[in-house]
Amino acid sequence: MLRIPAKLIVIGVVIVAILFSVPMLMGINDAGHRTMVQYPSGTLVTKFSPGVYPQWFGTPTEYVDVVTFDFDKAESEDATIDQMGIPVRYQDGGTGTIYGKARFALPGDEVTMIKLHKDFRSNNGVAQKLIKSVVEEAMNLTAGLVTSEDAYAVKRGTFIDWAHQQISGGKFMTKLSEVYQEEEGTGKRVLKSIPVIDYGEDGLPKSYPSDLNTYGIKLVGFQITDWDFEPKTLEQIATKRKATMAIITAKAEAEQAKQEAITAEEKGKANVMTAKYEKEVEKEKAVVDAQKEKEVAIIAAQQLVGVAEQQKLEAEQKKLAAAEYKQEQVLRGEGDGEYKRLVLEADGALQQKLDAYVTVMGRFAAEFGKQKWVPEVQMAQGSSDGAAGGNEAANLINLLTAKTLSDLGLDMTVKKGASVQQ
Repeated sequence: MLRIPAKLIVIGVVIVAILFSVPMLMGINDAGHRTMVQYPSGTLVTKFSPGVYPQWFGTPTEYVDVVTFDFDKAESEDATIDQMGIPVRYQDGGTGTIYGKARFALPGDEVTMIKLHKDFRSNNGVAQKLIKSVVEEAMNLTAGLVTSEDAYAVKRGTFIDWAHQQISGGKFMTKLSEVYQEEEGTGKRVLKSIPVIDYGEDGLPKSYPSDLNTYGIKLVGFQITDWDFEPKTLEQIATKRKATMAIITAKAEAEQAKQEAITAEEKGKANVMTAKYEKEVEKEKAVVDAQKEKEVAIIAAQQLVGVAEQQKLEAEQKKLAAAEYKQEQVLRGEGDGEYKRLVLEADGALQQKLDAYVTVMGRFAAEFGKQKWVPEVQMAQGSSDGAAGGNEAANLINLLTAKTLSDLGLDMTVKKGASVQQ
């Protein structure tokens, strides 16, 4: 049988002991976490940064940096606390459920973290005993300040704000206030005492010290995602809402009727004013037209007067021109007459007489030439008839010539010693 040297056995035991003791000597802190280490001596140390740290047989307790409380309708595996809503009771006695999410950052200094660890001993203890209780209490205290109807309809924003303030800053101090409310079922107004927020002189709500602030925990995220109300509350809200809507509708209809009456009255006034101003416009237009016609008539009359004056001037000018013309013609006639008289006196109207003589004799010759003084057919009994016809023609010519000269007073004989005028 092979015997192992005692020395090797001792070495092996030491190696195994070392391997078993390594986890007791060194620890690892993961990102997003912090580790509280309690050494055998009782000393507590907090490891905030991720990585390896000396454990030295101490007891480690791991915490998350951010505790998550999901009370919405969806399931979450990553949440520190995951539950389906927070039940609450409102001021009027109605119940309901509030859904949402909250995030809390644990303290960043070692002293506060050690205090938190001593009081709650674990991450789950902090989440369940401190954070969960603070959030649920804040939700119920806030619900006690409003009615179900207010939470449902008009004060959701106020509810969220008050809940946030009470979680992060501490519970509100309250006092009782007497108000008149309608009694359920009878509809009578009765005097009731209800809790209301007690405000300080600065106008801000008075608050109790915050448990979260005591341990350096900060609210870093908060939201309410939904509300559920019991069927009875929903029925009451629906009934009141229906009645309210009917009142609102009636008021709206009355207001509309009132507005329509006002509109009709204003429209009537507007129509009256429109008609009035239309008449005023017509009046002004008539005045303008009359003034225009007057001015046009005046201008036309002035033009007629001007034309008459112009015509008068033209008539006077024509009269003067006629007088001048008459005088000219008289003078011209007198001159022409005098001239002719003098001419006649000078030559005894010889030229006129000669012109008349030439004209008369010319026409006589033309007519005389048309007559047949010598017969075209003669019998053979001598030529005495032809001679007789020729004498008759000559006699007639002489007779006419003598008559013409006598009538005209012309003496065609040339006197001896008379000079021929050129």
